This record gives sequence, structure tokens and C-alpha cells, in this order.
Amino acid sequence: MKNGYKPDRGSLSTISDALPNLKGATRKVAQFVLHLPQETINLSITELAARVGVSEASIVRFAQSLGFSGFHALKIRLAEDIVSPMLIVHEDLMPDDNPATAVQKALTMGLRALEDTANILDMSALEASIRALCNSRQIVLFASGNSIPIAMDLDFRLTKIGLLSRFSIDPTMQEMYAALTSHDHVAVGISHTGSSKDTVHALGLAKQHGATTICITNHSDSPLTRHSDYCLFTATRVSQFREEQLNSNLAALALTEALYLGICIERSDALMHSVLKTSRATDHRKY
Repeated sequence: MKNGYKPDRGSLSTISDALPNLKGATRKVAQFVLHLPQETINLSITELAARVGVSEASIVRFAQSLGFSGFHALKIRLAEDIVSPMLIVHEDLMPDDNPATAVQKALTMGLRALEDTANILDMSALEASIRALCNSRQIVLFASGNSIPIAMDLDFRLTKIGLLSRFSIDPTMQEMYAALTSHDHVAVGISHTGSSKDTVHALGLAKQHGATTICITNHSDSPLTRHSDYCLFTATRVSQFREEQLNSNLAALALTEALYLGICIERSDALMHSVLKTSRATDHRKY
């Protein structure tokens, strides 16, 4: 694996990030650890191998692929991550949870996702992305599935401050937007997995036409990153009970908010006139 453990990123986030690239026995180990982290730290390597149905060697390979010397080192870091007042953040939502418990778990997981994302944020990539967006003649956004609302929100915000932004939920339209980009355009691809075919294809097409490309994704070794000049990563964990998680959207929204605020600060004087114009134009829609 090209991306090992980083001290500023929790072990569970590291495993979640690596999961799409793991196969066979090592993937089974990763899924078990993500779903039962507390139980994992109380098991020996022999017990874990029996529970997962893999060899002890597979567990060692899994730990080493993350940058640890072995399973014991992984357990130590895992224990450090989960033995804290934020323990509930590592608990997955279960079908028999009552509403109060479910809400508490969901909100706490969302807060931890924001904290983890802030901890791993590459400020140089963020600043470069903001400069590129500020200097672009046109911005095109690509997203599909669960990432569409995030792209729609960013498109709305950019338009409100007078930037030329384009987004369509139709993948064919996204392809056409990508084909019409040039060197003075910026293309932004948003995908939690980084493996959404339509988004990856559109961003790759924009890059071929000379656009500066930015991606927002949770996985650092995903196909989307291969077409990106600047990568902004979220840090959220896989849920057993929910395929599409609130915390993954919250983290991605936080990054789009950071881009938006950065643009506003960078171009505050120029944007104020646009904000006043768009606000006046929509005043009649409010009581």
C-alpha cells in the first residue's frame, strides 16, 4: 500500500481510507476491526484470526500495510484512539437502537468526522485550491449520487458571490461541461469514495482539456485523485448499518465551506458588489 499510517490521522480513519484497496483476507480483517474496534483490542492475534477466519500471517500483513510493525503495534494505537470520552464515536448505529441513542451516535460521529478532517487537512492544497478558484474564468463541478447536494450547495454559493459556476445533475451535461473547459477553468470533482465512474470520467476529461482540477474525497488512493492537481481529503469511517453516512456529507460540506470562505476573504472587495446585487434580486422571495 502506498499510503501508510499517519500520526495525525486516527487508526480507524486510516483503515477506512485503505479499505477500497484491500482484497481477500486483509479486507476481511479491516472490516472486522472497523465494525468491532473495542473487541479487537481485547483479542490475541490467534483469537482474531479464528474470529475473522483468516491466517495469523494475513493479520500481520494487514497491520504492516498500514505502516505498523505488526498487530500488537496496531492494537496499541487502536486502544489510544478509542479509549477516550469520544468512545461513542466508534460505535456503529444498530437496527435496535432507540431514537435517542441513534441521534446521539449520529451527531457524535459527525463531530468526530469534522475533527478528523480538520486534523488531516493539507493547508497548502487548500490555499492553492482557493487561489485557483479565485483566478479562474469559469468553475465546473462534477458529482453523482450522494455527493450531488454538496455540489449543488457549492454551485449556489459561488453563483451568489458572482463567480461563473456550472453544475448539472445529468452526467451527460457534466461530460459536455468538461469537454468545454480550458486552461483558465477550474474543475472540482466531489466523491466520498473517489470511485464514482461519472465523476472520475468528467474530471479526467476536464484535466485533458487543460483545466486545473480539484477533488474532495475520503480516499487518498482512489481513481479520482489520479486526475487531480489538488486533493482535499475528508476523514470518515465506514458504517456497517448505513451505506450513505451523514458524517461523510458533513465533512465534505465543511471542505466546500472552507473553499467558499477562502474565496470570500481573498476577493472580499470585488465580491461585495455581487453579493449585494444577488441579495437584492432575491429579496422579493422573503417575507
